[in-house]
Amino acid sequence: MTDYKLSQAEQRRRREIAEQTRAMIVSQLPVEDQDETSLTAGYRDYYLQISFSKLHPLMVFCLAKALKAPGSARQLQLTNELNLKSILGSHAINKEVGCYSYRATHWLDTKLDAKRFYEILDRCVEEADRGFIRLSG
Repeated sequence: MTDYKLSQAEQRRRREIAEQTRAMIVSQLPVEDQDETSLTAGYRDYYLQISFSKLHPLMVFCLAKALKAPGSARQLQLTNELNLKSILGSHAINKEVGCYSYRATHWLDTKLDAKRFYEILDRCVEEADRGFIRLSG
């Protein structure tokens, strides 16, 4: 991983923020699986994957849910329309897997407590619900 000429102190600070945030999330959610970059859990009827970049520092939320008969021309057009109006993230349909997903990236440049984490996560779920309802209706 390239350090982009960050000082050792800044690299350490970013790594610590990501590690603290990850530990907080693990204590808050029933994590089903994890590796060095991501963790997965179920949350409000979605499959949730949260990934971390220690360098940038970023936290990426991906919410996915099964979609009946995905990939119609109308759904693809609606996905494009949703993305034009979505400020925080992006909506997608995976025809092969048969699911809808919403992905949002958030800066993780300061310590994150549980209250703020759920505020961000629930805002992502609201946007995912908006997209899912539109595409499945």
